[in-house]
Amino acid sequence: MKLTKSLVALAMGLGIAAGANATTYDLGTIAAPSDYSRIITVGVGSFSDKWIFDIPTNIYSAGSVSNMKFSGVQFNISDLSVKLYDKNNFLVVDLDTFADSTANFKTGSGVFAPANDYYFTVSGKGTGSSGGKYVFAVSTAPVPEPETYAMLLAGLGLIGAVARRRNVK
Repeated sequence: MKLTKSLVALAMGLGIAAGANATTYDLGTIAAPSDYSRIITVGVGSFSDKWIFDIPTNIYSAGSVSNMKFSGVQFNISDLSVKLYDKNNFLVVDLDTFADSTANFKTGSGVFAPANDYYFTVSGKGTGSSGGKYVFAVSTAPVPEPETYAMLLAGLGLIGAVARRRNVK
């Protein structure tokens, strides 16, 4: 009986310790154009942060997560991993596999559709004497609507017609 109680207490303690290094950040509704960056400090040991947001219209977004090594071995993160999921927990993109991503720098970009909730997971292990630090940064730009392209082409056509008419006379 004592062994069962000890195992339950150990499991609860480990659950509390693991939960201490898990934080959710709510970015709210992301509009374009906008820029966001934040430095996050994590404790020693494993962590898994969640960054949630939603999109009102189509936007283009580029972002990165960077390990910040400070003061030699005071702050460092190993096994840094960044993934993007939609509201149905479907993996949209694994930033670990992007061509420009490295062990200490994860980057990616793409077009986000409206009416979807998304979230990033940033995970790793704080291995510095004081844990680790990372920078979470995102920039967004509006995606032109199809009507914008149609108006652009119509305007170019009118300019071409006027230029051709002047050359004919």
